Amino acid sequence: MSAQTQRQIAFFLEHRSALVDYATRLLGSRDQAEDIVQDAFLRLKPRKSDDYAPRQVLSYFYSIVRNLALDQMKRRTIETRGREVDPPFWILPQEQGTPEESVLFADQARVASQTLEELPPETRRAIELYRIEGWTLEAIAGELKISVATAHRLIRAGMVKIALSLDRGSH
Repeated sequence: MSAQTQRQIAFFLEHRSALVDYATRLLGSRDQAEDIVQDAFLRLKPRKSDDYAPRQVLSYFYSIVRNLALDQMKRRTIETRGREVDPPFWILPQEQGTPEESVLFADQARVASQTLEELPPETRRAIELYRIEGWTLEAIAGELKISVATAHRLIRAGMVKIALSLDRGSH
């Protein structure tokens, strides 16, 4: 290991605790902060010379941590969007009701299932992964090779179609 690499590791270890505290204040999670700081260290490009003062390097390091934390918070906001509202009644477990209620529920389940089957395959798969298997939007986007925003749009559009079909069936 070169002397320059050893100096960088020593610099990282010297300031790691303060950087983790800083990221924890931004993220609200020490575990996530630890990951962010480690990622920031990996992104810190090795210095070619000793032209930079340690204060400049530390300032740059804090900027990397801040930007990574903000990106993480942005992703978290996108992923939790739509989960804050109460889910539709038909997705919640139902109590055992009267025979009439059981027939009505079975009919609603049939309508929802039929509407789901009629959706485009990519939309159907996104809804299944999100609502049934509990995947995050980021994981769905990776699986379907689409952006997170597109995954969110697919799920939202499909859920609206299912809700509308249920609404039409109840009249």
